Amino acid sequence: MLSTQPASTLTSATDLGVAEEKLEKWRELGGDDLEPVLASSAFALLDAQWIISHAEAGGVLAHRQALPEEAFLSLADLVEATGECAGSLPVAALSYPWLTKDHPDPLGANLSRVARALKALLTGVRSFRRLGVFWDFGSLHQHPDPINGVMRTDEQNALFKQGLDCLGTLYSHKYTTVLRLTSAGQHGGFFSPLLASTTGTNVAEYFDRGWCYTEASWASLTKNGALSLDLGRMRNEKEYDCRSLIRECVQGGGRRPPLLPSAFAVELETKSFTNGKDDKPLVKRLYEAAFEEQFEAAARLSYADLGWGDAEAVQLAEVLASGAVPRLERLYLNGNQIGDEGYNALAAALKEGAAPSLQAQE
Repeated sequence: MLSTQPASTLTSATDLGVAEEKLEKWRELGGDDLEPVLASSAFALLDAQWIISHAEAGGVLAHRQALPEEAFLSLADLVEATGECAGSLPVAALSYPWLTKDHPDPLGANLSRVARALKALLTGVRSFRRLGVFWDFGSLHQHPDPINGVMRTDEQNALFKQGLDCLGTLYSHKYTTVLRLTSAGQHGGFFSPLLASTTGTNVAEYFDRGWCYTEASWASLTKNGALSLDLGRMRNEKEYDCRSLIRECVQGGGRRPPLLPSAFAVELETKSFTNGKDDKPLVKRLYEAAFEEQFEAAARLSYADLGWGDAEAVQLAEVLASGAVPRLERLYLNGNQIGDEGYNALAAALKEGAAPSLQAQE
Protein backbone atom coordinates (compact mmCIF):
# COMPACT_ATOMS: atom_id res chain seq x y z
CA MET A 1 0.00 0.00 0.00
CA LEU A 2 1.14 3.51 -0.68
CA SER A 3 -0.01 4.97 2.59
CA THR A 4 -0.66 3.70 6.10
CA GLN A 5 -3.24 6.42 6.63
CA PRO A 6 -6.91 5.44 6.67
CA ALA A 7 -8.51 6.33 3.35
CA SER A 8 -10.86 8.77 5.07
CA THR A 9 -7.93 10.93 6.16
CA LEU A 10 -6.63 11.32 2.62
CA THR A 11 -9.54 13.26 1.18
CA SER A 12 -13.33 13.40 1.32
CA ALA A 13 -16.20 13.58 -1.14
CA THR A 14 -16.81 17.17 -0.02
CA ASP A 15 -13.16 18.09 -0.64
CA LEU A 16 -13.35 16.65 -4.14
CA GLY A 17 -16.80 17.97 -4.95
CA VAL A 18 -18.14 14.52 -5.87
CA ALA A 19 -21.04 12.41 -4.64
CA GLU A 20 -20.32 10.22 -1.64
CA GLU A 21 -21.42 7.09 -3.51
CA LYS A 22 -18.85 7.82 -6.24
CA LEU A 23 -16.03 8.04 -3.72
CA GLU A 24 -17.25 4.85 -2.05
CA LYS A 25 -17.16 3.02 -5.40
CA TRP A 26 -13.68 4.40 -6.16
CA ARG A 27 -12.41 3.11 -2.82
CA GLU A 28 -14.27 -0.18 -3.11
CA LEU A 29 -12.11 -0.79 -6.20
CA GLY A 30 -8.95 0.23 -4.35
CA GLY A 31 -8.66 3.74 -5.75
CA ASP A 32 -7.43 4.94 -2.36
CA ASP A 33 -4.16 3.08 -3.08
CA LEU A 34 -3.46 5.75 -5.69
CA GLU A 35 -4.78 8.80 -3.85
CA PRO A 36 -1.53 9.91 -2.17
CA VAL A 37 0.41 10.29 -5.42
CA LEU A 38 -2.53 11.75 -7.32
CA ALA A 39 -3.31 14.25 -4.57
CA SER A 40 0.37 15.26 -4.22
CA SER A 41 0.82 15.54 -8.03
CA ALA A 42 3.69 13.04 -7.86
CA PHE A 43 2.21 11.83 -11.11
CA ALA A 44 -0.56 13.20 -13.28
CA LEU A 45 -2.85 11.14 -15.50
CA LEU A 46 -3.44 12.27 -19.06
CA ASP A 47 -7.00 12.53 -20.35
CA ALA A 48 -7.51 9.79 -22.96
CA GLN A 49 -9.70 12.16 -24.98
CA TRP A 50 -6.92 14.75 -25.04
CA ILE A 51 -4.41 12.11 -26.20
CA ILE A 52 -6.76 11.12 -29.03
CA SER A 53 -7.31 14.73 -30.13
CA HIS A 54 -3.59 15.53 -29.92
CA ALA A 55 -2.68 12.49 -32.00
CA GLU A 56 -5.34 13.17 -34.62
CA ALA A 57 -3.97 16.71 -34.96
CA GLY A 58 -0.56 15.25 -35.79
CA GLY A 59 1.00 16.18 -32.48
CA VAL A 60 3.97 14.80 -30.57
CA LEU A 61 3.80 14.29 -26.82
CA ALA A 62 5.68 16.90 -24.78
CA HIS A 63 7.17 16.36 -21.33
CA ARG A 64 4.87 16.88 -18.35
CA GLN A 65 5.89 20.43 -17.49
CA ALA A 66 5.18 21.60 -21.04
CA LEU A 67 1.69 20.10 -21.29
CA PRO A 68 -1.41 22.30 -20.94
CA GLU A 69 -3.72 21.92 -17.95
CA GLU A 70 -6.47 20.47 -20.12
CA ALA A 71 -4.23 17.48 -20.94
CA PHE A 72 -4.80 16.05 -17.45
CA LEU A 73 -7.62 14.57 -15.39
CA SER A 74 -7.88 15.48 -11.72
CA LEU A 75 -8.48 13.07 -8.86
CA ALA A 76 -12.06 14.38 -8.75
CA ASP A 77 -12.47 13.63 -12.48
CA LEU A 78 -11.32 10.04 -11.91
CA VAL A 79 -13.59 9.49 -8.94
CA GLU A 80 -16.53 10.89 -10.90
CA ALA A 81 -15.83 8.50 -13.80
CA THR A 82 -15.65 5.40 -11.57
CA GLY A 83 -18.31 2.81 -12.27
CA GLU A 84 -18.72 3.66 -15.94
CA CYS A 85 -16.83 0.48 -16.88
CA ALA A 86 -17.76 -2.28 -14.45
CA GLY A 87 -15.00 -4.03 -12.55
CA SER A 88 -12.22 -1.56 -13.21
CA LEU A 89 -10.94 1.85 -12.24
CA PRO A 90 -10.85 4.57 -14.91
CA VAL A 91 -7.06 4.40 -14.79
CA ALA A 92 -4.70 2.95 -17.42
CA ALA A 93 -0.92 2.65 -17.41
CA LEU A 94 1.10 2.48 -20.62
CA SER A 95 4.07 0.13 -20.90
CA TYR A 96 6.23 0.86 -23.93
CA PRO A 97 9.88 1.27 -25.02
CA TRP A 98 11.48 4.70 -25.20
CA LEU A 99 12.81 5.16 -28.72
CA THR A 100 15.51 7.71 -27.83
CA LYS A 101 17.10 8.74 -24.54
CA ASP A 102 15.79 12.32 -24.72
CA HIS A 103 12.32 11.65 -26.10
CA PRO A 104 10.37 8.38 -26.05
CA ASP A 105 8.45 9.01 -29.28
CA PRO A 106 10.04 11.83 -31.30
CA LEU A 107 7.95 11.26 -34.45
CA GLY A 108 4.62 10.67 -32.69
CA ALA A 109 4.17 7.20 -34.18
CA ASN A 110 3.50 5.49 -30.86
CA LEU A 111 1.19 8.34 -29.85
CA SER A 112 -0.98 7.51 -32.87
CA ARG A 113 -1.06 3.81 -32.00
CA VAL A 114 -1.94 4.42 -28.38
CA ALA A 115 -4.63 6.92 -29.37
CA ARG A 116 -6.21 4.32 -31.64
CA ALA A 117 -6.44 1.87 -28.74
CA LEU A 118 -7.80 4.51 -26.37
CA LYS A 119 -10.47 5.47 -28.90
CA ALA A 120 -11.60 1.83 -28.93
CA LEU A 121 -11.68 1.69 -25.12
CA LEU A 122 -14.01 4.71 -25.14
CA THR A 123 -16.32 3.18 -27.76
CA GLY A 124 -19.14 0.66 -27.51
CA VAL A 125 -20.96 -1.28 -24.81
CA ARG A 126 -19.30 -1.36 -21.36
CA SER A 127 -16.65 1.08 -22.52
CA PHE A 128 -14.98 3.77 -20.44
CA ARG A 129 -16.57 7.21 -20.52
CA ARG A 130 -13.41 8.93 -19.29
CA LEU A 131 -10.02 7.38 -18.75
CA GLY A 132 -6.88 8.69 -17.08
CA VAL A 133 -3.66 7.41 -18.66
CA PHE A 134 -0.26 7.14 -17.00
CA TRP A 135 2.32 7.86 -19.69
CA ASP A 136 5.65 8.34 -17.92
CA PHE A 137 6.96 11.16 -20.14
CA GLY A 138 3.80 13.20 -19.67
CA SER A 139 2.89 11.99 -16.18
CA LEU A 140 6.16 12.23 -14.23
CA HIS A 141 8.25 15.39 -13.93
CA GLN A 142 11.04 15.26 -16.52
CA HIS A 143 14.29 17.15 -17.01
CA PRO A 144 12.94 19.82 -19.42
CA ASP A 145 16.13 20.37 -21.43
CA PRO A 146 19.02 18.34 -20.06
CA ILE A 147 21.26 19.04 -23.06
CA ASN A 148 21.21 22.73 -22.11
CA GLY A 149 21.31 22.08 -18.39
CA VAL A 150 17.62 22.70 -17.63
CA MET A 151 16.82 20.07 -15.03
CA ARG A 152 14.02 19.22 -12.60
CA THR A 153 13.78 21.43 -9.53
CA ASP A 154 14.44 19.93 -6.08
CA GLU A 155 10.69 19.81 -5.45
CA GLN A 156 10.10 18.10 -8.80
CA ASN A 157 12.88 15.61 -8.05
CA ALA A 158 11.19 14.68 -4.77
CA LEU A 159 7.84 14.21 -6.54
CA PHE A 160 9.52 12.19 -9.29
CA LYS A 161 10.96 9.78 -6.72
CA GLN A 162 7.60 9.50 -4.97
CA GLY A 163 5.92 8.69 -8.28
CA LEU A 164 8.62 6.14 -9.13
CA ASP A 165 8.05 4.34 -5.83
CA CYS A 166 4.33 4.08 -6.69
CA LEU A 167 4.78 2.39 -10.07
CA GLY A 168 4.57 -1.14 -8.70
CA THR A 169 1.17 -0.42 -7.18
CA LEU A 170 -0.05 1.38 -10.30
CA TYR A 171 0.85 -1.40 -12.77
CA SER A 172 0.03 -4.35 -10.51
CA HIS A 173 -3.21 -2.94 -9.09
CA LYS A 174 -5.98 -5.44 -9.69
CA TYR A 175 -8.37 -2.86 -11.17
CA THR A 176 -6.13 -0.67 -13.34
CA THR A 177 -5.71 -1.42 -17.05
CA VAL A 178 -2.19 -1.93 -18.44
CA LEU A 179 -1.61 -1.25 -22.13
CA ARG A 180 1.52 -3.02 -23.37
CA LEU A 181 2.88 -1.55 -26.60
CA THR A 182 5.05 -4.55 -27.46
CA SER A 183 5.37 -3.66 -31.15
CA ALA A 184 3.98 -1.30 -33.74
CA GLY A 185 1.46 -3.83 -34.94
CA GLN A 186 0.64 -7.50 -35.06
CA HIS A 187 3.69 -8.25 -37.19
CA GLY A 188 5.62 -4.99 -37.09
CA GLY A 189 8.53 -3.49 -35.18
CA PHE A 190 8.71 -0.11 -33.53
CA PHE A 191 11.13 1.62 -35.80
CA SER A 192 10.44 3.45 -39.02
CA PRO A 193 13.43 3.47 -41.43
CA LEU A 194 13.84 7.18 -40.68
CA LEU A 195 13.98 6.71 -36.93
CA ALA A 196 16.01 3.49 -37.03
CA SER A 197 18.76 5.27 -38.96
CA THR A 198 18.86 8.19 -36.52
CA THR A 199 21.80 8.38 -34.14
CA GLY A 200 20.78 7.64 -30.58
CA THR A 201 17.77 5.45 -31.38
CA ASN A 202 17.36 2.57 -28.92
CA VAL A 203 16.55 -0.49 -31.03
CA ALA A 204 16.19 -2.97 -28.15
CA GLU A 205 12.94 -4.94 -28.29
CA TYR A 206 10.20 -4.61 -25.68
CA PHE A 207 10.91 -7.79 -23.71
CA ASP A 208 14.67 -7.14 -23.64
CA ARG A 209 14.21 -3.86 -21.73
CA GLY A 210 14.29 -3.83 -17.95
CA TRP A 211 11.43 -1.41 -17.33
CA CYS A 212 9.16 -2.97 -19.97
CA TYR A 213 9.82 -6.44 -18.58
CA THR A 214 9.10 -5.20 -15.06
CA GLU A 215 5.86 -3.45 -16.05
CA ALA A 216 4.66 -6.54 -17.93
CA SER A 217 5.55 -8.68 -14.88
CA TRP A 218 3.59 -6.39 -12.56
CA ALA A 219 0.62 -6.61 -14.91
CA SER A 220 0.83 -10.42 -14.84
CA LEU A 221 0.24 -10.79 -11.10
CA THR A 222 -3.46 -10.73 -10.20
CA LYS A 223 -5.30 -8.77 -12.91
CA ASN A 224 -8.27 -10.14 -14.76
CA GLY A 225 -7.08 -10.93 -18.29
CA ALA A 226 -9.16 -8.15 -19.81
CA LEU A 227 -7.14 -5.55 -17.88
CA SER A 228 -3.76 -6.37 -19.41
CA LEU A 229 -3.76 -5.74 -23.14
CA ASP A 230 -1.01 -6.35 -25.68
CA LEU A 231 -1.52 -3.57 -28.21
CA GLY A 232 1.02 -5.26 -30.47
CA ARG A 233 -1.83 -7.62 -31.39
CA MET A 234 -3.83 -4.82 -33.00
CA ARG A 235 -4.26 -5.10 -36.77
CA ASN A 236 -3.71 -1.96 -38.77
CA GLU A 237 -6.66 -2.48 -41.07
CA LYS A 238 -9.22 -3.29 -38.39
CA GLU A 239 -11.62 -0.95 -36.59
CA TYR A 240 -12.11 -1.72 -32.90
CA ASP A 241 -14.53 -0.95 -30.12
CA CYS A 242 -13.87 -1.75 -26.47
CA ARG A 243 -15.05 -5.36 -26.64
CA SER A 244 -13.27 -6.30 -29.87
CA LEU A 245 -10.02 -4.63 -28.77
CA ILE A 246 -9.98 -6.62 -25.54
CA ARG A 247 -10.71 -9.85 -27.40
CA GLU A 248 -7.89 -9.16 -29.90
CA CYS A 249 -5.31 -8.11 -27.32
CA VAL A 250 -5.87 -10.75 -24.62
CA GLN A 251 -5.98 -14.17 -26.32
CA GLY A 252 -2.42 -15.13 -27.20
CA GLY A 253 -1.34 -11.63 -26.21
CA GLY A 254 1.86 -12.64 -24.45
CA ARG A 255 0.44 -12.48 -20.91
CA ARG A 256 2.76 -14.57 -18.79
CA PRO A 257 1.86 -16.25 -15.49
CA PRO A 258 3.10 -14.54 -12.34
CA LEU A 259 6.71 -14.95 -11.29
CA LEU A 260 8.05 -15.44 -7.80
CA PRO A 261 10.31 -12.52 -6.84
CA SER A 262 13.34 -14.83 -6.92
CA ALA A 263 12.55 -15.94 -10.49
CA PHE A 264 11.87 -12.35 -11.52
CA ALA A 265 15.27 -11.27 -10.17
CA VAL A 266 17.06 -13.97 -12.17
CA GLU A 267 15.38 -12.96 -15.43
CA LEU A 268 15.95 -9.27 -14.70
CA GLU A 269 19.71 -9.83 -14.94
CA THR A 270 19.31 -10.49 -18.68
CA LYS A 271 17.51 -7.19 -19.33
CA SER A 272 18.96 -3.81 -20.28
CA PHE A 273 18.38 -0.46 -18.60
CA THR A 274 19.19 2.96 -19.95
CA ASN A 275 20.84 3.71 -16.61
CA GLY A 276 22.75 0.44 -16.48
CA LYS A 277 22.51 -1.58 -13.28
CA ASP A 278 21.38 1.37 -11.17
CA ASP A 279 17.69 0.58 -11.74
CA LYS A 280 17.90 -3.14 -10.96
CA PRO A 281 17.91 -2.90 -7.15
CA LEU A 282 14.99 -0.45 -7.35
CA VAL A 283 12.79 -2.60 -9.58
CA LYS A 284 13.60 -5.76 -7.62
CA ARG A 285 12.42 -4.03 -4.45
CA LEU A 286 9.31 -2.63 -6.14
CA TYR A 287 8.43 -5.98 -7.72
CA GLU A 288 8.72 -7.87 -4.46
CA ALA A 289 6.58 -5.28 -2.67
CA ALA A 290 3.89 -5.40 -5.37
CA PHE A 291 3.94 -9.21 -5.43
CA GLU A 292 3.35 -9.42 -1.69
CA GLU A 293 0.75 -6.62 -1.70
CA GLN A 294 -1.38 -8.07 -4.48
CA PHE A 295 -1.25 -11.79 -3.62
CA GLU A 296 -1.69 -11.32 0.11
CA ALA A 297 -5.10 -9.75 -0.53
CA ALA A 298 -6.19 -11.89 -3.52
CA ALA A 299 -9.35 -13.94 -2.97
CA ARG A 300 -10.15 -14.44 -6.66
CA LEU A 301 -7.75 -14.95 -9.56
CA SER A 302 -8.93 -15.09 -13.17
CA TYR A 303 -6.42 -16.28 -15.76
CA ALA A 304 -9.02 -17.40 -18.29
CA ASP A 305 -8.59 -17.41 -22.09
CA LEU A 306 -4.89 -16.53 -22.08
CA GLY A 307 -3.69 -19.38 -24.28
CA TRP A 308 -1.67 -20.94 -21.45
CA GLY A 309 -0.32 -24.48 -21.57
CA ASP A 310 1.47 -26.78 -19.15
CA ALA A 311 4.56 -24.60 -18.73
CA GLU A 312 2.47 -21.64 -17.61
CA ALA A 313 0.43 -23.80 -15.24
CA VAL A 314 3.61 -25.17 -13.65
CA GLN A 315 4.87 -21.61 -13.14
CA LEU A 316 1.58 -20.62 -11.52
CA ALA A 317 1.78 -23.72 -9.31
CA GLU A 318 5.14 -22.50 -8.00
CA VAL A 319 3.50 -19.27 -6.88
CA LEU A 320 0.65 -21.14 -5.17
CA ALA A 321 3.03 -23.60 -3.52
CA SER A 322 5.02 -20.72 -2.03
CA GLY A 323 2.05 -19.82 0.17
CA ALA A 324 1.84 -16.35 -1.36
CA VAL A 325 -1.96 -16.49 -1.78
CA PRO A 326 -3.38 -17.49 1.61
CA ARG A 327 -6.83 -15.95 1.02
CA LEU A 328 -7.47 -17.48 -2.40
CA GLU A 329 -11.03 -18.80 -2.75
CA ARG A 330 -11.56 -19.00 -6.52
CA LEU A 331 -9.17 -19.69 -9.39
CA TYR A 332 -10.33 -19.49 -13.03
CA LEU A 333 -8.26 -21.15 -15.75
CA ASN A 334 -10.94 -21.93 -18.34
CA GLY A 335 -10.21 -21.30 -22.00
CA ASN A 336 -6.54 -22.37 -21.78
CA GLN A 337 -4.75 -25.44 -23.18
CA ILE A 338 -3.48 -26.91 -19.90
CA GLY A 339 -2.87 -30.67 -19.91
CA ASP A 340 -2.18 -33.34 -17.31
CA GLU A 341 1.30 -32.04 -16.44
CA GLY A 342 -0.02 -28.58 -15.63
CA TYR A 343 -3.04 -29.71 -13.66
CA ASN A 344 -0.97 -32.24 -11.72
CA ALA A 345 1.42 -29.46 -10.69
CA LEU A 346 -1.49 -27.28 -9.57
CA ALA A 347 -3.08 -30.17 -7.67
CA ALA A 348 0.20 -30.91 -5.91
CA ALA A 349 0.53 -27.29 -4.81
CA LEU A 350 -2.99 -27.25 -3.43
CA LYS A 351 -2.56 -30.62 -1.72
CA GLU A 352 0.17 -29.07 0.39
CA GLY A 353 -2.38 -26.61 1.76
CA ALA A 354 -1.05 -23.57 -0.07
CA ALA A 355 -4.57 -22.18 -0.56
CA PRO A 356 -6.74 -23.76 2.16
CA SER A 357 -9.89 -21.83 1.32
CA LEU A 358 -9.72 -22.89 -2.33
CA GLN A 359 -9.06 -26.50 -1.39
CA ALA A 360 -12.10 -26.56 0.91
CA GLN A 361 -14.37 -25.66 -2.03
CA GLU A 362 -13.30 -28.53 -4.24
